[in-house]
Amino acid sequence: MLKAAIIDDEYSARQTLEKMLQMYLNDSIQIVFAADNLKDGVSLIKQYLPDIVFLDISMPQQSGFDLFNYFDTINFDIIFVTAHQHYAINAVGLGASGYLLKPIKPQQLVDTINKIANKKSKQTATSTTDLNTTYNKCKLLVNQQKGLHIVSYNEIRVIIADGNTCKIIKTNGDSLLVNRTIGSIEGSLPKNHFFRTHRSYIVNLNYITEIDKEKNLIVLTDIETPLASANLKLLTDKLSKLYENLA
Repeated sequence: MLKAAIIDDEYSARQTLEKMLQMYLNDSIQIVFAADNLKDGVSLIKQYLPDIVFLDISMPQQSGFDLFNYFDTINFDIIFVTAHQHYAINAVGLGASGYLLKPIKPQQLVDTINKIANKKSKQTATSTTDLNTTYNKCKLLVNQQKGLHIVSYNEIRVIIADGNTCKIIKTNGDSLLVNRTIGSIEGSLPKNHFFRTHRSYIVNLNYITEIDKEKNLIVLTDIETPLASANLKLLTDKLSKLYENLA
């Protein structure tokens, strides 16, 4: 089921769209929040991580187009909803996944959502296959004082930052001191298997044995690492997706 959000300053517009989604797409869409301004909407997007955002363009204080200023990467689909036809070119140019004119027609809404759902389904199938292949077969090349070391992704249990260097702890207990920042290593790792739990720690999701919510700790058999409380929900979501893909 896709998670959807609505950002529109008009109460009646939000209510109308919610009712239409519930009436025509109740089996495929879950509305996680509705906001009446862009500032609150941005905060809620970061909290709830929706798949789709229905976004009004003409709002007081900030335009819907300003949403792009708050994110380095847009990893959700945006459907602009407005009464003004002339915004269509700008919406498409910014990479919108859909454009709905008010008053919204049910068939147009259903067609737009179905198109996005089909696209996501194909991307997920391809992405999962590619990322799992990368995880199982590819290796990380790291610099050490005495030369280069090659380590398989599936041999990495934890990566711990120490300034501009890192310690990689392998599954066999060995550790490697490498001359790379944790940020540069993070960019090389398959994101569906590794997660940055804290500014100084990256863990391999496959080796997590426990999450202690009270102490904000992650346990990987005999290793404990800190977990930033803000990352808890994202971590559990990633674990759920990983286990679904492995099922």
